[in-house]
Amino acid sequence: MDEEFRRLVDTTARNKDSVYYYTAELETHLVEASAANRSVTVELTIQDTDIGPAGVLDEGLVSTIADFWTSALITAVNGGRGALTTTLNVQALKPVSPGTKIHVICSATAPDSRPMPFATARFVSAADYDDVLAVATHTKFFKAAT
Repeated sequence: MDEEFRRLVDTTARNKDSVYYYTAELETHLVEASAANRSVTVELTIQDTDIGPAGVLDEGLVSTIADFWTSALITAVNGGRGALTTTLNVQALKPVSPGTKIHVICSATAPDSRPMPFATARFVSAADYDDVLAVATHTKFFKAAT
């Protein structure tokens, strides 16, 4: 079941006909997916260009990755139902070095548990999940059926 869910999320994210196309070019790799937990984990290795002037993850990178993967997750969890972003909040928390491998752990609310689907993304060191480098929250609004 989780392999099928992983393929569904990855296919949704990598669909070149979707609005997600730009981020599909980033070097993120889906490493784990759980339908039961409504979660995915993606991996990337930080480059010099991914780090902002304060030495933390660039907030543009954080927001792009969070938007991309939480949108794909929310869409997959809700049977392909399209939704629009209402809020996307990001915060870089700790300095990071080039070459650091990180995992982005995304979790979504249950389908139809709220009128507005919600997801979180935690950017953590792949070597230590307690080492949280950045966080993001993403709220969406379902489009009316046509």
